[in-house]
Amino acid sequence: MAVLVSTVALGSTLGLSGCVSSDDEPDRTAPVESTVDGVAVKLLDAGTSPTDPLAWFADDGEQSGKFSVTWGYGQEVIGGDEQGTADGAAPYSELSANLPYTASATTDGDQLESTMTIGTPEGSNEALDDDENGELNDDIATAEGFRMVQKYSDDGKVNNRSFASPENASDSARAAIENNLGQMTSLPLVFPEEAVGEGARWTVTGQIEDSAAGTPMRQTVTYTIASRNGSQVNLDVDIERTPTVKQMAGTDLEVMDSTTESTGSLTLDLRRPLPVSGSVKTTTEITYGQPESPVTVVQESRTTSTWSSDGEQAEN
Repeated sequence: MAVLVSTVALGSTLGLSGCVSSDDEPDRTAPVESTVDGVAVKLLDAGTSPTDPLAWFADDGEQSGKFSVTWGYGQEVIGGDEQGTADGAAPYSELSANLPYTASATTDGDQLESTMTIGTPEGSNEALDDDENGELNDDIATAEGFRMVQKYSDDGKVNNRSFASPENASDSARAAIENNLGQMTSLPLVFPEEAVGEGARWTVTGQIEDSAAGTPMRQTVTYTIASRNGSQVNLDVDIERTPTVKQMAGTDLEVMDSTTESTGSLTLDLRRPLPVSGSVKTTTEITYGQPESPVTVVQESRTTSTWSSDGEQAEN
């Protein structure tokens, strides 16, 4: 069964065991913790007055919406003879998924805890026909009720993340949802400790796995405050990614060059754990080769992450 992950994306299937249940909830496997990589935050510009610290907080409200994700990947071989050019090529293809959710946040006065529960997920794979996509959707629908819990400080730094899958979810559905949520969490919404105002800029730097190409990356996200009104904050988002490996996996081809283009904006409600709206798109190209060879391999990966609240239309 095909799943909503790129064939080259790094995505480990969760090995889940145990079961928890209630009268209202589906039976779920016991929560399994996931690795949380640290990030470094650097303030570039505090912006204009008035300035105030940014901080996440929690109230009794519940958030509902949809997270939509697109992964795209293609590989082109340039140079060499005609046969050599064809070898290793992979036509660009995209996979997409829509994850409806409900989410809430609580606090014990020291740290916050968010709970995100997935509704019935849907998706498509350009490489499949309609019947195969229908089978794929039947498969991933078994992950309805998948839950992610995160514990974090009021600046947004996550220190613990766990997943719990419905007991009857297929292994491929569990892996698909985990990978799609991995794309969400690869954009850390972390604030500087200093007071900031409109126009403020800061960077959040850390390690990620390129969700389409499956390549380890050093990622620097630059956030800019476009506007703020109480708990609502509008951010412009720019992303730069560079490979942290020197060679293509399984080959002797070296990284010769890499570029990243991105565009994005998000609207946050500091009372809610997830963006209420917005979209972030990235395109990364990595060129592999050898210094004395005319042949190069160019890998292109694209990702789009879109958040929408109920009543809004998600656009990929």
